[in-house]
Amino acid sequence: MGAGLRAASQHEPRDRWLLMRLLAAGQSMPKLADRLIEEQGSLGSVLTTSEERLRQLGADTNGIAILKLIRETISVVLERGAQDRLPVDGGAALAEAMFSEMAHLAVEQVRVAFLDAGRRLIRIEVMGSGTVHFAHVYPREIARRCLELSASSVVLVHNHPSGDPTPSPEDIQMTKRIRKALEAIDAALFDHLVIGRKGYISFQECGLI
Repeated sequence: MGAGLRAASQHEPRDRWLLMRLLAAGQSMPKLADRLIEEQGSLGSVLTTSEERLRQLGADTNGIAILKLIRETISVVLERGAQDRLPVDGGAALAEAMFSEMAHLAVEQVRVAFLDAGRRLIRIEVMGSGTVHFAHVYPREIARRCLELSASSVVLVHNHPSGDPTPSPEDIQMTKRIRKALEAIDAALFDHLVIGRKGYISFQECGLI
């Protein structure tokens, strides 16, 4: 799994080209592709951007429909390959796989690992990003993606640019809100990992979940 994780900056030129080709079927807007890649960082993250945000950035109905269709197609392919994936027994493996990529990010970013009923990894998506001290994340969007991906549980992963992975009061409150949103759709919050340059902390191991 670790070998499949790359820094978004390595893929930006190719991601931009692919995104422009995808959007061209609905609209010809190189500037829109630039805005989306600049804000989200990668094509994968663009595909998880909410319809509301896509419209705010200038995407038209056809462009949004195309991105949604591609996302659903990818989800089907990943779901059919689920039997080949090993179960996620705990957060340590995910933390170690994403540490080198997330520990040195300049701003906070929230990623979500979606797991199936056998706790096998379906996919990892960026679900929020923000400033040095705060990342915007919406519990309802995570719950919605659970339903779309038929995920039974999730692992939250976010970074602290300060380097200290100690959970903040805001982290704990965010975790409670997301856990409540997931419970409403019969999904579970398996763990919440906080990554910093000094290491990482698991909410599950610390008894915070």
